[in-house]
Amino acid sequence: MPLGINLFGKGHTQEAQQESAKEMVRDWQRKLRSEVRGVDRSIRKIEQEEDKIRKEIKDMAKANGDPKSIQMLAKSLVRSGKGKARLYTSRSIMQSAAAELETTAATMRLSDSMSKSTEVMKQMNSLVRIPEMEESISSMKREMMRAGLIEEMLDEGMEEMDGPELEEEAEVEVDKVLEDLAIDASVRMAVTRPQAAGQLAPAQAAPVGESRQAVTGGYAT
Repeated sequence: MPLGINLFGKGHTQEAQQESAKEMVRDWQRKLRSEVRGVDRSIRKIEQEEDKIRKEIKDMAKANGDPKSIQMLAKSLVRSGKGKARLYTSRSIMQSAAAELETTAATMRLSDSMSKSTEVMKQMNSLVRIPEMEESISSMKREMMRAGLIEEMLDEGMEEMDGPELEEEAEVEVDKVLEDLAIDASVRMAVTRPQAAGQLAPAQAAPVGESRQAVTGGYAT
């Protein structure tokens, strides 16, 4: 349904309908740019926390710290790296959506209505499937649906981000994290293959502080 008819009714002139529609598009663009800035801040926060965790891993390895605690820290780096990758993806999608909205605004110079945009629809549906973006993007998606720019798509299902597969992959990547930090091979073996190293600890690992948890920034779920 055209935006002018859907939101503003027949009592408004074509020019007024067109200007109102353009202002709505500009507002969505502003919101997307604001979300991009928020994502950038979250990425910087993640990277700051990652630096702290890397230093803590190195210090613990030098002091022959508990392998289970080192493993937990390394896993948190793996998880935060995946969260950061999702934020980079969401930023790219939002920038593409903002550019597509620019095209939408330009086409309204020739028409008083807003045509449905398949590209924006795909981009918004991709964003709401990213856990860090679901809450902030959902309301904007509903506005676009009411305006007639997009329509609801069948839910194709969201990839499980924190299930057993991710945990298994994190286990595999722990050694790579430690190798990148130039951790001694004997420490890496104690962390990733404790039975082979003869250092399997039966006791609980020491409590891990807040900085040791997986970091997802301001867009955590």
